[in-house]
Amino acid sequence: MATMDEPARRPVAVQPVAAGEARLARGALSLFDTISSTLANLAPVEGIFLSITLVVVAMGSQAPWAFLIAGVAILATGNTMSEFSKSIPSAGSFVTFIGRGVGARAPRTGSVLAGISYYLLVICYPVTIGAVVVFMGSWVSSLFGWGNGGWLAVTLIGLALAVPLLLRGVVISARASFIMFCSEALGLLILSVVVLVQVHGHLGAPFHADGGSPGGFRGLVGLTFALAVSGFVGWENSGALAEESRNPRRYIPITVFTSVAIITVLYVLSTWAAVAGFADWKGSVAGVNFLGSPAEATPFLDLSRHFSSWFDWFIGIVGFTSSFGCFIAAANSQTRITFNGARAGLLPPAMAKVSRTKVPWASVAIYAGLTVLLVVIPFFTLHGNAVSIFSDEAGIGTVPILIVYLLANIALPLYVLATNRAAFRPVRHVVVPLIGTAVLVYGVWEFVQPSQPPPANVYWAWILAIVLIAVIATATVYVRRRSALDRAATEGPELVLADDTNS
Repeated sequence: MATMDEPARRPVAVQPVAAGEARLARGALSLFDTISSTLANLAPVEGIFLSITLVVVAMGSQAPWAFLIAGVAILATGNTMSEFSKSIPSAGSFVTFIGRGVGARAPRTGSVLAGISYYLLVICYPVTIGAVVVFMGSWVSSLFGWGNGGWLAVTLIGLALAVPLLLRGVVISARASFIMFCSEALGLLILSVVVLVQVHGHLGAPFHADGGSPGGFRGLVGLTFALAVSGFVGWENSGALAEESRNPRRYIPITVFTSVAIITVLYVLSTWAAVAGFADWKGSVAGVNFLGSPAEATPFLDLSRHFSSWFDWFIGIVGFTSSFGCFIAAANSQTRITFNGARAGLLPPAMAKVSRTKVPWASVAIYAGLTVLLVVIPFFTLHGNAVSIFSDEAGIGTVPILIVYLLANIALPLYVLATNRAAFRPVRHVVVPLIGTAVLVYGVWEFVQPSQPPPANVYWAWILAIVLIAVIATATVYVRRRSALDRAATEGPELVLADDTNS
């Protein structure tokens, strides 16, 4: 009997790949490489540095549980990528999943939603990564007191150093990003253990509702939970690396669950150390409230200075390596989605070119160029305020990506029921995606509410503008070359599944 793990034995209704068509470096990535890239994309240091203050201000000493719950919740959507990748792995990732999933029941709707999803990702991935590299520059600049011009220079130099690595090849860049991840993971682990060993009476701080407003689990609702969930954006990195993976149907599911589990442990451990450390340092309530206040801009650096002054130089370094590795890993994955759509015809043909090293250099150029614009233009329009820039770009760019996740959750049961009903499992293909959908709807709603403090109260307008751009671009392609939309909705699986010996 056929199962979701045996799609190669069933005919796949996709268009054949034209002779001489641009292809990526098939089979280049091992399981170690896909996990490495995904861990680097998740960038735990940056994620925890940016979100801990806002989570603690609401939950107080019980903030670590927000990241544990968020990690479990994000796995509901991770299940969707896992199930799709077992059957139709593709460099198009969510674009293909949505196109094939919805298209299994309504082909025209599937093609349109695939097009909208593609343009949303092409726009919003660089927006979110713009926030990452702005943080990178501002972190280094703040350590050395270089001012606004300093952070812009650091950011642009970092981008200039990363692009040659990306062009060298997917394996080299994936492993370079892993080295960056190892440094930040090591930094968080050492600091957390050193702090937890010294706090003694405050080791159990997360089991008590000290500080925060309203404090405890009452503070988990609203934007707090949305922020904790958004800290895991990047977990989907391996999906777009399918064409370059040796065994994507096996590697991608393992990568998704392994990487989310590792990052969840790091998030919980480091926030545990932070709340326990500040409680021991300044008092149970006063310390936790100080950790969650705007006055504490660099909590982990201050934590290191107090408990392990010999180590604060390394904590300073990982603020850079986290963002630098994240940019490389994210670009590796996200440029493959851009490339796959260009190959299908959603962008001009020149945008689907690859180098001798099988790197989609045109897509890398688009991605890096957009990122530079998203750094330089806000630098002048927001007077060089790095905090405003990375906060706004992270908030605006994340929501359309969550919408794409949401569409994929909806597409999964439609795909399985239409293509392989015998493999359908109610829990795996309906209940779990519904949980993921509920989490994502809640997260989107919290980010777009106009009742938030400025400038977050107008995020909804920016997000709506991005969605409208994606809809207009899709409508234009639909009128002029609908076959491109149809192909984008189905392209990719045959490039991976043609050789069933990898299964």
